Amino acid sequence: MMIATVLAFAGCKSNTGNKAALTANEWQLKEMTSNNEKVALSQRVPTIILTDTNTMYGFAGCNRFFGRYSTEGNTIKLEPGGMTMMACPDLKFEDQFVKALAAMTSYSVENGELKFTDKDKKMTLVFTKADPKVGVANDNHGCNAAAGFTWSEVKKDCIRLFESGVRMNPVNDPEAATSAFIVFSADSAQVEVFLPNVENHPVLDRRGLPNGGYAWNVEDDDTYNVRQVNGQWIIEQRAQTLYTETPNSVINAVFQGGDGKTKMLYQVNVTFYPNEELAVVTLDDQTYELPQQVMASGYRYEKDNVSLIGKGTEAKLTLPDGKVLNLQEKKK
Repeated sequence: MMIATVLAFAGCKSNTGNKAALTANEWQLKEMTSNNEKVALSQRVPTIILTDTNTMYGFAGCNRFFGRYSTEGNTIKLEPGGMTMMACPDLKFEDQFVKALAAMTSYSVENGELKFTDKDKKMTLVFTKADPKVGVANDNHGCNAAAGFTWSEVKKDCIRLFESGVRMNPVNDPEAATSAFIVFSADSAQVEVFLPNVENHPVLDRRGLPNGGYAWNVEDDDTYNVRQVNGQWIIEQRAQTLYTETPNSVINAVFQGGDGKTKMLYQVNVTFYPNEELAVVTLDDQTYELPQQVMASGYRYEKDNVSLIGKGTEAKLTLPDGKVLNLQEKKK
């Protein structure tokens, strides 16, 4: 998920397929073509940054976006994941720009310019080295939007949605270039909903369901409802599903085990998000969002005093109070 950098090139040096050149600068859009015709750019210049850790972020003309990218030789795959939610006159261009990013398949860096091209060679995006004096100041909460941060009311902190949120895609357009995100409070009593091109982020309260489980909504209000169906999160409005997790982007697992000190048997539900390098662990009414850590073998997800370490069908969960659960994955 993100894009940024600044390039310094000498003379007519060409760096086609050179990732070091790709990530050397922050870039600002110079020219955009569609069907081999130039597209009128937005009043505020879009920018992009590609990091050496394969994240990307930038400015699309109104909102900040972030995501991931991958390269092989001079081929590239850009995956914009989420955006801030401001409303502006240039939203039509912004949508076209973000979709164009997602369509690009090759790149080159030559004469101080970064050029993306789609597979049919009918669309191009040409960037030049960004003016370091042009930037976007921190918002009212002190969040650095240029680095992909936004304020979360339930977290009471500046977060990157792709790191702290659950990514959701619209059911009527699963290949959409932008996504919605839901972000849970530390005790999972509330969830904050971030929708594309919507400036306000509703905060929903957790409520028990008659048949067990939970849903997050606003009492006496049917605007939005968040719940899990078959192990996947959905966002509903008046009983109509608007957003859901992409089936191929998540892995759901159920573990059982104990601490070896009592006869109590615990059931732990884990949702793995390979693309986001994240695991969401649910035990009773507590939910923990754990970023993936580097391991020589097996897997490790950890944040603060909570960790999930495993290999094969076995795992070990360490809880905030120091309790360690030895777990075995249940067969489906």
